[in-house]
Amino acid sequence: MSRYQQISGLTSNRVPTLKKRSDFLRLRTGKRYSAKSFILQSGKTEPSGKNDSCSVGYTVTKKTGNAVIRNRIKRRLREVANKVLPAKGTHGFDYVLIGKQHALVQNFTSLSRDLEQALDHVHRNGAKGSGNSKQSAHGGKPSFDQK
Repeated sequence: MSRYQQISGLTSNRVPTLKKRSDFLRLRTGKRYSAKSFILQSGKTEPSGKNDSCSVGYTVTKKTGNAVIRNRIKRRLREVANKVLPAKGTHGFDYVLIGKQHALVQNFTSLSRDLEQALDHVHRNGAKGSGNSKQSAHGGKPSFDQK
């Protein structure tokens, strides 16, 4: 227990984090959901002798902004995940949250509501692909109007 937790009386209910690149690459091929402020990728955990609780990883690309902005986005996503995943996360699954620029300005309650919807979507039976994909009748490719 950290010194801050002893003083404030808080206990740590942090969700375990993914650290290895191979875990992030494995979840790229899993189910995904795209929200306005993040993309959620999910997949089953690798079988191991450890407990099979859910784990989460965080990614924010350099296109989003400088290091200060990227770290702020990751902090907000970490807090939302620690609030939502213990209740809504499924044991035996790993998750990756890819942060977007909108995560900086979005209300915390709507951010947590988006994560709950994303978890519901990826755990629905037969759910495949992105949650907000806009595909046309031309084999999934976007159509462009030419004038």
